[in-house]
Amino acid sequence: MITNTKIISYIQNRGWIQSRETEKFQYFRAPDSLGFEEEYELPIPSNPDSSDYTKFLKNTLFLLADIYEISNEELEIIIEEDNTILSIRIHDNQTKDGKIGFKRFEELIDGLKDLLLDTASFVMHPDIQIKSSPAEAYRYLNYCNFLQTEVGSFIAKVELPSNEVIREPQLFDEEIRANQINAKLKSVIRYVKNSVFDSNGQFDEIHLEENLSNINLNILKDIEKIYDKTESRNIEFYFSDIEDSIKINTENIYNENLIKLSNLIQSINETLNEENERTLIGRIITLKSTDPDGERNEITFASILDNMPIKVKARLNSANYQDAVNAHILKKNIQIKGILKKLKTIYRFIEIQEFDVPE
Repeated sequence: MITNTKIISYIQNRGWIQSRETEKFQYFRAPDSLGFEEEYELPIPSNPDSSDYTKFLKNTLFLLADIYEISNEELEIIIEEDNTILSIRIHDNQTKDGKIGFKRFEELIDGLKDLLLDTASFVMHPDIQIKSSPAEAYRYLNYCNFLQTEVGSFIAKVELPSNEVIREPQLFDEEIRANQINAKLKSVIRYVKNSVFDSNGQFDEIHLEENLSNINLNILKDIEKIYDKTESRNIEFYFSDIEDSIKINTENIYNENLIKLSNLIQSINETLNEENERTLIGRIITLKSTDPDGERNEITFASILDNMPIKVKARLNSANYQDAVNAHILKKNIQIKGILKKLKTIYRFIEIQEFDVPE
C-alpha cells in the first residue's frame, strides 16, 4: 500500500526539502538539480483519515512520475513494493523506433539472465571465478520480472526484488537480501564503465588488487556477451529504487573499448590457468574484518615459498575466519591450498580450495 510516508521517503532521498505545512498538506521544495525555472513545491496529503486523501495521493504520484519521466506503474513498484527497476536502453539506428531484431532481443534476454544469476552467485560466494550457481542465486532470479518496454530506442525493464531474503542466516553464513545483489550489480557495472571501458586498457597486479571486490570472471563475460552478441555500441543501465536513481551510460563500446574488457578477461583467464596451485603453511600476522560473520574477512600470514620468506593475503568465509582467529590466539599455523597470485609487494590466494589448522 502506498502511503504519504513512503512518498516522502522517496523524494527526501532525492534531495527534496520540506518547506511548509498546512492542515491537509506537507509541501516539499524541489532540489536545484531538477532544473525548474522557478521554485517548485510538491504537495503531499498528510491526513489519511481525510475523504480526499487517496485522490490527492494519486495526484502526487502522477506529478512525480512526470517529473522523473517514468510510468505510474513503475513508480508504484518502487514506492509500494520497495523494489528496484533496472532499465537497459539500447539506442542505435536499428532501435530508434522502439523495435529490436528477434536475435538481438534473444541475446539480450539470455545475457541479462546470466548477468543476474552470476551476480547473485558472486554475492553468495565472493570468488574471482564460480564453477556453478548455488540454489540461492536461482531464488533471486525467480523474484525478477520483466516489465513493459518503451518506444524511442529499445528499453528492456526488469523489476528486481529488494527486501526478499535470498539466503537465510546460518551458523557461519550471514543473511543475504536481494538488495545486496542489486548493489553488487550496480557496483560491477560502474567498475566496468569507469575502470575498464574508460581506462588505458592495461590491467596489472595493482589493478586486480584494488578492484578485487568487483572482479568476477563469470560476470565480466556476461557483460562482454551482452555488448558482443547484441552488437550494441550504446547501452544505458538505469537503476531506480526508493533510495536513489543511478544512470550508467556507455557509448561507442562495440569496437575499441570492448577489446579492453576482452583483454581483462583474458588476463584473468591466464592467471587462473597458470600452474600456480599451491599449498602454504604459516603463522597469521594480521586479521582484518568489519563483520566476522560476513564474507569479507581477510588475513595476512607469513610463509615460505621456494625457500624464500613471503607474506600472503587470503580472503576467508566466516567459518574459516573464525578458525583463523582461534589459530592466531593459540599461535598455531594455518594451511591453505588454492590459486596463488604474485602481486607487486605481496602474494594473494585469489581462490581458496582448502583451509585447515593442522594439529
